[in-house]
Amino acid sequence: MKDLNVLIVGAGIGGLQTALALATDGHTVTILESVQEFLEVGAGIRVPPNSSRLSLSWGVNLNAVPKETSRGNRFVDWHGNHLLDCPFDDVKERYGAPYYFIHRADLIDALVDAVRRHPKITLRMHTLVAAYDSVAPAVITAAGERLTADLVICADGIKSAVRGAINGRPVEPVDTGDVAYRILVPVAPLLADPEMRDLVTNAWAVHWMGPEGHAVGYPLRGGALYNVIIDVTHRTDLGQPIGLDEWRSEADNAQLVARFAEWCPQVRKLCALAGTYLKWKLADFVELERWVHPAGRLAMLGDACHPMMPYMAQGAAQATEDAAALSAAVRAYDDIPAALAAYEAQRKPRAAYVAHNTRVLQEWLHLYDGPEQIRRDELMQHDNSQNPIFWGCSERRDWLFGHDATVLRRELWRRGGAARGLASRER
Repeated sequence: MKDLNVLIVGAGIGGLQTALALATDGHTVTILESVQEFLEVGAGIRVPPNSSRLSLSWGVNLNAVPKETSRGNRFVDWHGNHLLDCPFDDVKERYGAPYYFIHRADLIDALVDAVRRHPKITLRMHTLVAAYDSVAPAVITAAGERLTADLVICADGIKSAVRGAINGRPVEPVDTGDVAYRILVPVAPLLADPEMRDLVTNAWAVHWMGPEGHAVGYPLRGGALYNVIIDVTHRTDLGQPIGLDEWRSEADNAQLVARFAEWCPQVRKLCALAGTYLKWKLADFVELERWVHPAGRLAMLGDACHPMMPYMAQGAAQATEDAAALSAAVRAYDDIPAALAAYEAQRKPRAAYVAHNTRVLQEWLHLYDGPEQIRRDELMQHDNSQNPIFWGCSERRDWLFGHDATVLRRELWRRGGAARGLASRER
């Protein structure tokens, strides 16, 4: 198909990447974003090669972004015992692009810059979509403006306004039982401390695993900041809980210091430096029946249809793969309903498998000391499908990082999805 007019609702990572993918193929794209301006919010984001490779191909200037190149994933128990390194030294050569640590705001800035430079893309800020016409297709803005298109893509996040209509029933996010703390730590005290300096100067994503919680830390902005993400169960979350109708709340480090008072010195010192930080509710929902409206001209992508827990650092990457697969399907088919059906068939099994494995990691990372923990630590030493750490198995790592979402796998759709064979062996 040539010269489609596409509306994208939502200018998050998924929406911006989709605009770039479609515009690269010559389609005219309008992005509608409800906020008035982009603010510097959030903290670090890991950008793996299955995502960075696509961004670079669409003209995103990641070279201009302050970042770190990941050396790999390191796993340490809550006592400070080193258990496993999953090095990424060969990532660029093996998978065609680097693995980066980037501040989310810097990544958004780079995507927005690429979007605004592209002559086929219009980004409209402060434009809230109030209603959808799935047949036309069209959207109606809060100001009463009706905008029609050949294709409407909803990249409006986990609270998507259109998910229920596409699936014929309400599909509300469900609490996963975990809370995420997102923290930025100054690096000066880390560099001054011999016990902490290596965390900044060697860009590993360090995972500290312990009872009902784990922490992940890595440097950002060329070593100017240290990013910490801590996930704990609601049951062990101290301080004021996040309200039923809230998605995030502020907290101070007193409760964090108390929660991790018995952990190893590195974790305790990071908690002491945390200051005020945000607590986020982690939510998802069961695998959807449909990502595409039965009328065949309106579809979802990203968190709107497959939210991910953060444990595999693949949420934004999977949304970027959605963008690539959607663009490939539109390129390969002569009519929009067939293209959207192909996009859904291509993406659903893979996204479901990744989401499933984030839940698997949730269990393995949060073990108390005891028989299961001892078994986990032993299994982590072997490069095979029994390794509980996803990247500790080379076959799984290749499947994750080496995937080319721009290639349509029609024969695999007939078998029910590219990931099914691997998923059936791993579950």
